[in-house]
Amino acid sequence: MRKKLEVNKIYKIAPYTVSKRDRRNIPKPVARADEQFGRKNYAEYSIARKKEGAYALCRVLMVLFYIFATLAYVIFCTAVKYFLWFLVILPVFVMMIIYFTWWRVSVEYKYTVDNAAFTVKTIYGGRYEKLMFEEKIKDITLVAPYKGEYKESADALIKSASEISYAVSSKKASNICFAVCGEKIVFFEMTPHAYKALKYYNGEALVGLR
Repeated sequence: MRKKLEVNKIYKIAPYTVSKRDRRNIPKPVARADEQFGRKNYAEYSIARKKEGAYALCRVLMVLFYIFATLAYVIFCTAVKYFLWFLVILPVFVMMIIYFTWWRVSVEYKYTVDNAAFTVKTIYGGRYEKLMFEEKIKDITLVAPYKGEYKESADALIKSASEISYAVSSKKASNICFAVCGEKIVFFEMTPHAYKALKYYNGEALVGLR
């Protein structure tokens, strides 16, 4: 049975391997995302968060942290008896720090429309995922572009929303939309495949989109 993910809890993505015998049975990739594996009205796509604003600053600070950590380690090495032995493992020390910390500032968002449900996840460093939003599409009351008159509606809904999720590459993106389900609101970037799948399951909820 499919494990139910909790919202805003980080899960590690398990690696997936395929035996040589089974590789022959894997279908070839198809061009259309909403027809993947023969399923119609399916959409799955990911976007990387752009390096700007506070996110870019966090990445810069992380790099500075690596530099200072390396310098601190070198200074420590000069103060111990077996200087050369500690210096040899310096690359391993730096790689370990990067491995256990860089994923926090390597963010992308994954949108999925499947089995009549709309799911939004945050992917950290390609290794961890956090569920941000998951609802049946039939329960979504509004999907609209975040601009013009609809932007005013979204700003008004934010004030009364109990759960707000932002899953966009940049606030300047031209295709930002928002979806409302009860007191939940999620901001995401619309694509033609996602639009087609959402329209199939709940076309009445889509407004201001073509």
